[in-house]
Amino acid sequence: MTKSTVLAFGLELAELVEVDELELRFVVGSEWALSRVVSWAHATEMTDPRPHLRGSELVCTVGSALLNAASCARLVEAVHATGSAGICLGIGEVHTQIPRALIAECRRLSVPLIEMAHGIPFMAINDVLADARVRAQAGSSQRNAELVGRLLTALRDNAPLEDILSVSADAMGGALAFEVANTATEPPTAVSGASFDDGTEPTSVTTAEGNLLAWRGQSTPPDADLLRQIGRILEIARHEKADHDKQDRQRIGQLFALVAEGLADSAALMPELQKAGLIGKSLTISAWPAETAQLLSAHLPGTLIADAPEATFVVTTSPESVYNTANDLGLVSGHGSPVDVSQIARGIGEARATLRLARRHGKVAGPESLTSLTGLLEQQPPVRLLPFIDQLIRPLLEHDARRGTQLLATLRTFIEKQGSLQATAADQYLHVNTVRHRLGRIAAVVGRNPLEDNDRASLAIALWAFDRSSRHNP
Repeated sequence: MTKSTVLAFGLELAELVEVDELELRFVVGSEWALSRVVSWAHATEMTDPRPHLRGSELVCTVGSALLNAASCARLVEAVHATGSAGICLGIGEVHTQIPRALIAECRRLSVPLIEMAHGIPFMAINDVLADARVRAQAGSSQRNAELVGRLLTALRDNAPLEDILSVSADAMGGALAFEVANTATEPPTAVSGASFDDGTEPTSVTTAEGNLLAWRGQSTPPDADLLRQIGRILEIARHEKADHDKQDRQRIGQLFALVAEGLADSAALMPELQKAGLIGKSLTISAWPAETAQLLSAHLPGTLIADAPEATFVVTTSPESVYNTANDLGLVSGHGSPVDVSQIARGIGEARATLRLARRHGKVAGPESLTSLTGLLEQQPPVRLLPFIDQLIRPLLEHDARRGTQLLATLRTFIEKQGSLQATAADQYLHVNTVRHRLGRIAAVVGRNPLEDNDRASLAIALWAFDRSSRHNP
């Protein structure tokens, strides 16, 4: 092995390939991937191992699932998406040579591809990496080694990001600030052991993920390698916290769904409300577009956020924060009337309905929007409106299909024109008598007379339900 280039927690690909006993060979990336850092080897036969990858690992496989171009593409896309160091394919167990589709996909997405000779265990790579770590730590100062050890212990114990920063700052006799590159969904985090306004020039590094870790103080500045190690630990802690928070929001989202459907009592949410400090308060439940939970958690601290497949729900103590956040983020949202804990199912139902109305009008919708016929219908489960479609709309569709008539179109216009024969005739370019005749045919087909107020209301509900079902089932 040539001169060591041990980095924070790994070796460069170029150096790893030079280890004779591993018998590795570049297939893709020998010109541009030499400096990629490998932290560890992850063996898998999954074609989409994303849930198990953190980035910078070498994904090792014998290719038992790589039997066609599609499976090769899935694996390469997963490795590319997670920022892993590359793919290592062991030859001889399944494949006698690298699949061409795998090579093509690696070239397309610039993912390094390495071949490992038959009979070499993947764990041998981790042995080399472990040995490199030991040698790297032996070359560091005792203080740095002890600090890194403490931080790794804190990481294993799921210590908060702020605690890891604080321990690091105290040990280095200065102030540390960690700023996340993408602050759209997470505010910058900073913990200081001294003032950052003392005029001294900071010592800083950019981490592997593009984040900034800066130190200031009166003592000897830490070396860049130590800061990179701390930065990597902070990034792992941040990702683990994000994963934990996401799982927590999804679990709460499942509870919301069960409570809304009457399959669980609202008391099931009491522990979550208590943790958020919302017990004994009037609650406003708002609904937001799905996949916005992380963004909302950064802008609405101190709230309860539930990540459900259909929408993201937020529990606050007033609607003002809903309007302010929607305005700041440019999102549509809907919220219901204030409720207490026993009425959470009602609050969720109203939030769902107002979100649908908000999407239709492109703005925040509140409980006042539910006092219209449309608002009332939005709160009804689709199955409750199916009889209106089956008995009042489908017979007209079938009649139009058989006879080539336009009964449904005429009915729709008649309802839109508030029951005006003259306005309907003008819109449809028909004579008033023709409109009257068509309305009579509708009455004969479905047994409801559009000229009577009650029947026209039933037909309007049927049309609304049909349109909603068509939007959801194109």
